Amino acid sequence: MADLSSLRIFVTVVDKGSFTEAARELHLTQPAVTYKIKTLEEEFALALLSRGKAGVSPTPAGEILYKYAKRIIGLYADLSAEMEEYARGVKDLISVGACPMIGEFFLPRILEAFRENFPKVEVEAKISYFPPIFEGLLNGNLDVGLLEIKASHKEILIEEVWQESFLLIVSPNCHLQELSLQDLKGKRVFLREEAVGMKAILEDHFREKGMRLKDFDVVAVSGSTEAIKEMVKGGMGVTFLPRGVVTGELERGELREAKLAEGIPFLKCYVAYRKRHIPPKVAKFVKFVRTFSKR
Repeated sequence: MADLSSLRIFVTVVDKGSFTEAARELHLTQPAVTYKIKTLEEEFALALLSRGKAGVSPTPAGEILYKYAKRIIGLYADLSAEMEEYARGVKDLISVGACPMIGEFFLPRILEAFRENFPKVEVEAKISYFPPIFEGLLNGNLDVGLLEIKASHKEILIEEVWQESFLLIVSPNCHLQELSLQDLKGKRVFLREEAVGMKAILEDHFREKGMRLKDFDVVAVSGSTEAIKEMVKGGMGVTFLPRGVVTGELERGELREAKLAEGIPFLKCYVAYRKRHIPPKVAKFVKFVRTFSKR
C-alpha cells in the first residue's frame, strides 16, 4: 500500500518536473527517488510518469494520484498539528508570525489588548519575513500571519484589516511644508533594512511616479527605528514612517511632517490563516484583530 513518504516523493517529482531536482529537494539520492516511483507504479499497475526531453510529467493516471496525494498530505499535516497540540497541552496557544513593520508598530498594540480580553490564551509572536511566514502557515507551524503585502493562495485566506498612512518625516529645522520626489533626490532617505514590505510599497508608489528607490540616496539602518529618528532630528536626512510611530515626536516638535507633492502610500496589514480546519482559538484571534483594527 502506498505510504506517505512515497506520496510525498511522487508529488515533489511532479512539482519539480525532475527526479534530480526532487532528490535534491528531499535530501535523498536519485536512485532512492526512482525506486519509490517504481514501487508506486508496480502497486497500481499503471504508468504514473512520462519521461521526455522537457522533463517529467504525470500521465493521466498520475494526475489522479497527484490530486489525491496532495489531499492526503494536507490532511496528515492537519492531523500532526492537532495531535502535537493535544500532546503538548497547548490548546490555548496561538502562534502568530508578523512581518517586521507590522510586528514593530501594530502587533504590540493588538497583543496588549488581546491579553486584557483573553488572559488565558497565550500568544507566541514571531517577527519574520513574508516567505517564511507564508510557509509556516502552509505547514501548520503558524496559526496566523500578519502581512504587509497581499498575496493569494488556494489554501490560505487573506484579508485586509488595517491601514495607516506613511508620513514623510523631516528635521524640525526644515521649514519646507512640501517636498517633491525631485527634492528628495538631494537628501539621504533612511529606511529600516528589515522593512522589506515597506520598501516594496514605496517602490511601487515611486514607480507609478516614474522613479525608483535606487534614484535616491537610500541608507539602510538595521534594527532600530529610534536610530533613524535621531538621525532625522539631527538634520542628516529624511525618512518615511507610519503615523503612529512618530506621534509623540510630532506633538513635542522633535520631528516634522512634510507633505509629499506626489502623494504618499499606506502601510497595510493583512491577516492570513489556513482555510481548512480553523480552530476556535484562531477564529477568536482573527475576529479580535478585525474588531481592534476598526478602533
